[in-house]
Amino acid sequence: MIMKRIACLLLLVMVWPAQAVDREDRELAEARAVFLKGVDGDKRAVRDAVQRFKSLSRAHADEPVYQAYLGASMTLQGRDAPNNIEKGRITEEGLGVLDRALAAQLAKPDPGSVHTLDTMLVAANTNIHLPAFFNRYQQGRELLQKIIAHSDFDAMAPGYKAAVYVAQALVSHGDADDAAYRRYLELTVSTDPEGRDGEFASKRLQELGDIE
Repeated sequence: MIMKRIACLLLLVMVWPAQAVDREDRELAEARAVFLKGVDGDKRAVRDAVQRFKSLSRAHADEPVYQAYLGASMTLQGRDAPNNIEKGRITEEGLGVLDRALAAQLAKPDPGSVHTLDTMLVAANTNIHLPAFFNRYQQGRELLQKIIAHSDFDAMAPGYKAAVYVAQALVSHGDADDAAYRRYLELTVSTDPEGRDGEFASKRLQELGDIE
């Protein structure tokens, strides 16, 4: 029951705004916004996100972050598929794309902290919210810990860090670690109080009776 609640809550997690403002990152930010609509349950947005990230992956073949979002978008197609066979097939295909993107990003001689951490968080959130039979939850947990421990994490945009903190809060909630759950919710609020994740965390803290 707890895991089911986490899976639902993770669908609300905000993916961070791009830090850069060049054309490449504007394209990524626009496609990411469509992806988020798909995460929230908009099936048309899921189809749009898949097409956008297919195009962006071809246009920016040297940047695996686009392929990572493509893989994550495909897992949303799997979520929305009409039967269990198709759900499994499409989701596994998406995970294969995502895994290859993560491996390619981490193997780059100069991976770049923004796209590396972006790719890692896309993979972490995807793995965490998948049904348990995909056996991806632990991989997601480990990726979140690597992100938090990354030397460039503190320099990331507040929206990105808040997305990591709220994901870690929900994992802690699933572990029945109330102290960690509360701590990461508080970090989310203090990091990006007016962002989507900050507002989400504030509501969870209100439920705990921590804030008015």
